[in-house]
Amino acid sequence: MNLTELLNRQRRSEPTILLGLKIFTMIMLITCLTGYLVVVIIDVKQDAPIIKTSFIDVDGVPPPSLHFSADYNFSIVSCFQSYSFDRVYSSLDCSPKDINAYYNQRNSLYYVTYSPSPDVLFNSSLFGISLTMTVNEEIQAGEPSNINLFAYDSEYDIANKKLNELTVYDNSIVTLNRYSILPAQSYDFSYSRIVRDIMVPNWMNDFGIPPNYDQKSNIESTLLGAPIPDKSMSRILSLSIQPKSNNVIQVDKEVRSKTYLSGLGLMGGAWGLTVAVYAFLFGADTLRPWGAVQLYCCGFSRLTRKKLKTTLPTIPFFDTMDPNTKNHPSRNALSLAEQYELILARIDSLELFLQEYVVDVRYLDGIRDRLPTTNIMNNLNNHGIKNLKEEFDSTSTTNSTISTVSTVTQQQDFVSANFTQNSTYNNFTTIKYD
Repeated sequence: MNLTELLNRQRRSEPTILLGLKIFTMIMLITCLTGYLVVVIIDVKQDAPIIKTSFIDVDGVPPPSLHFSADYNFSIVSCFQSYSFDRVYSSLDCSPKDINAYYNQRNSLYYVTYSPSPDVLFNSSLFGISLTMTVNEEIQAGEPSNINLFAYDSEYDIANKKLNELTVYDNSIVTLNRYSILPAQSYDFSYSRIVRDIMVPNWMNDFGIPPNYDQKSNIESTLLGAPIPDKSMSRILSLSIQPKSNNVIQVDKEVRSKTYLSGLGLMGGAWGLTVAVYAFLFGADTLRPWGAVQLYCCGFSRLTRKKLKTTLPTIPFFDTMDPNTKNHPSRNALSLAEQYELILARIDSLELFLQEYVVDVRYLDGIRDRLPTTNIMNNLNNHGIKNLKEEFDSTSTTNSTISTVSTVTQQQDFVSANFTQNSTYNNFTTIKYD
């Protein structure tokens, strides 16, 4: 479907009205392709990344950071880590640096935080962490007795970020693990760790180039509570921390589903459909064995023309710019011998051209090599053609007078023979029997 070729040259065997119909159809198809291209570009620009989820094995999972706040004074009185080595259980106190408590005068709230050390990991040996908190003052009647709990991943803790520093991702997890707990309760806190690979915005992402990622993490947790049976422990609150898996984490990776490269594939499919529709309506176009490199590139086009001149004995096709095919110069301006030579040269050039640019004859060559008889016959045929050519040349060089006399004699003999035959035939047919 070549619009330039269609405008420059019309098939002489087709009506003119068909050319107009072809041009109209091609313009409509190109318009549809252009509109589809605009839709693809807009779709790429408005595309949002999708999440690709996978699970990977890790050596250990870090404990979460826990942030407690309440209207009354409270504190963590004990924190120990539970270990198991060959079914032998032991416990170890947490580092004093892991626990921090302070009072905020601006909002009149008490805060207690638990931030585990970087070297503390849940693995095959560490299976649990227990916290015990106590209320340090009497809770007045009518005052709220609940304690607010916010949990975050210890490697990405956003509790101390200012509101204007929170990103979209931060706002999505700021209250994801928020709970309200009460004294005289025992709680089991279980969680799973999720790592999020967030794509860094870049214009190259639209082209499908592998992007850079900003890795952030969060947790998804579950909190189950039950009352403590001992009434004397009304000011006590216990919290047990365990991961849902200590060697597997979830990885959510942002990927682009639509890029300009994928759009290029869509455009290729649309172009193929357009060409198929055009070929279905008007048939296939002529074969173009030369591309932009052979036609337009500096140096290559000149070398291509030079090589064609030296390879082909003659151009196997007459001048297509001359519409007069019946009175072509090769029919009248040349003698019979010259026409014969020209025909043979053009046949050889045409066969070479078809083998080079149209037909792959290697398979046929393999068959021919396996048939020695065919080679012999080809040689005999070639020898016969050569002898016939020599006889034709010798005949064409004979004196024209002799040729004329010979022709007249042959005509007379032919007429006499026909006359004798006809007479005999007529005599035969007139015999009557009584």
